[in-house]
Amino acid sequence: MRKCIFSAIILLLMFSSAACSSEDKDKKTSTSNETTKELKQAEIGKLYDNPKKYKGYKVDFYARIFIDPEQDGDGTYIQAYANDNSNYNTIIGIDDPDLEVKDGDIIHVTGKVKDEYKGENMMGATIIAPAIKADKIEVSDYATAFAPAIKTINVNKTIDQHGYSITLQKIETAKKETRAYISIKNNTQDSISFYSFNAKLLVNSSQMEKLNEGHYEDIQSDILPGVQTEGVLAFPKIPDSGQLKLHLEGSSDNFDINIDPFEFTVIY
Repeated sequence: MRKCIFSAIILLLMFSSAACSSEDKDKKTSTSNETTKELKQAEIGKLYDNPKKYKGYKVDFYARIFIDPEQDGDGTYIQAYANDNSNYNTIIGIDDPDLEVKDGDIIHVTGKVKDEYKGENMMGATIIAPAIKADKIEVSDYATAFAPAIKTINVNKTIDQHGYSITLQKIETAKKETRAYISIKNNTQDSISFYSFNAKLLVNSSQMEKLNEGHYEDIQSDILPGVQTEGVLAFPKIPDSGQLKLHLEGSSDNFDINIDPFEFTVIY
């Protein structure tokens, strides 16, 4: 199945490349004043109902690669889920045999719809997917692609207890989540621990637990002396404005000292 799909991509792209020169000669004058239609990220779902309808459209979207790409001397060939939606199976090719992407990467794709791919999966079900000829592919990240910040509150506040130092760098609010960017520095002579599973966000009378989605860089839980770690804690969406308190917990291997909860209050 996989070889058939990538063979289809190569054939589609070869056909498209060969056709370009003749089309440019035959239609150079007639197309000079035409405006190419385009599907943006928010509209990309339209493409999967009838890919052929949008043949020739420009596209600009984010996607997550779900199988290791294949490469040859002419290009890189990718299968990905547009908008991180498993219903949006997309075939993407680009004339870059050295593109460094892999399974799991989130990519930003700009290009054109070249045709429709039809085939069968391992269960014998019919697959219909748009084939995209990409002009540019860039590796991105989850927040930029699928959960862009609506509001950013720069905090840059540090709480230090006996050399156990936590800095709340910023808070980002998005459509479906809230992100806290923190860094931790162990300026002690002993190992310290950070309990991300005990992190809580208090808003008004509501207590929110950390989301376990795995979209962001984890903060290390066991931190040796002199080490600094940073990462993102994601929580559910909060109201558009108000006051929040970020509650964090940790401990030290030095049992002669007590580490109280770290609490950051932010008006946003």
